[in-house]
Amino acid sequence: MKRMFDANKDVFNASVDSADENELTQRNVPHVPLWKTWGLRVFFAGFVFVLGKNQLMYILEGASEWAPWRGLGHSMLFALAFFAVGGLFRPLAFLPIMLYEIVWKATWLVVVALPPWLAGEQIPDVVSVKGSLIGICLIAVVIPWKYVWWRYFSLPVEPWRRNSKVRHTSQ
Repeated sequence: MKRMFDANKDVFNASVDSADENELTQRNVPHVPLWKTWGLRVFFAGFVFVLGKNQLMYILEGASEWAPWRGLGHSMLFALAFFAVGGLFRPLAFLPIMLYEIVWKATWLVVVALPPWLAGEQIPDVVSVKGSLIGICLIAVVIPWKYVWWRYFSLPVEPWRRNSKVRHTSQ
C-alpha cells in the first residue's frame, strides 16, 4: 500500500489505485483567483482576532452565570474562531468554516429574526441583523463557488471501507 499526500492540493490517498484517479481529478481543479484566497484570509483573521477575542473575554468573565443555551452559543463561536486560525494559512482547506458561517447566519436570520420583523416586533439583538446580512453577502463574494462545487460535490465519494488484501505467508 502506497501513501501519497499532496500538501498544495489538500488531497490524501491511501492506495495506488486511487493515486491514478487523483492524478486525473487534479487536472480539473478550478482556478481560484488570488484575491479570493486573500479575501478569505481577511475574514478568517476577523474570526480569529475579533470573534475569538470577544468570545474568550465572555468565557473568562463569567461563563458560570450563563444559561445553558447561551454558554453553548459562546462555546461554539469560540470554537469557530479557534479553527479559523487554520484558515489564515490554508483558506481553501478551511472553506467549510465559511460555509458553516453562511448557513448558521442565514438560518438565524430566517428562523429567528424574520418572524418578529414581519410581525412588526423588535428583533432579538443577539446577532446584528445588518451585520449578518452584510457579512453573508461579503463572504459569499469571496468564496470560490466553482472550487466548492468541484471539491465537495464533483469528486468521487470516498469509500466507506477499503478492500483489504490479506497475505498469507507460509513458513
